[in-house]
Amino acid sequence: MSLLTLPKPDETILRRRDEIIRQLKKIVPEAVLITDAEGRRTFETDALTAYRCMPLAVVLPGSTEEVSAILRYCHGNKIKVVPRGAGTSLSGARCRSKIPSCSASAA
Repeated sequence: MSLLTLPKPDETILRRRDEIIRQLKKIVPEAVLITDAEGRRTFETDALTAYRCMPLAVVLPGSTEEVSAILRYCHGNKIKVVPRGAGTSLSGARCRSKIPSCSASAA
């Protein structure tokens, strides 16, 4: 059994989820944006499945310009971002200190 306790999600960010997703679609219309629960479930953990946390949204940017725009928006709106590669970390790197977040994965 794990002794790790993840913090509670930021309710103010959760309440803004629909608006955040609308803004992300405007900012990076060409990027893949995963917002449905089933799609986001793939990104709720890495290979260390003991700790799970559903992301607010998942953005798969296609260029450095899109990455920059996403990070600028999230920073300006106090939305935590968790970068993700292939998700094979066995060390729990996917665990984060602030949730919810947009999970920005490499395309």
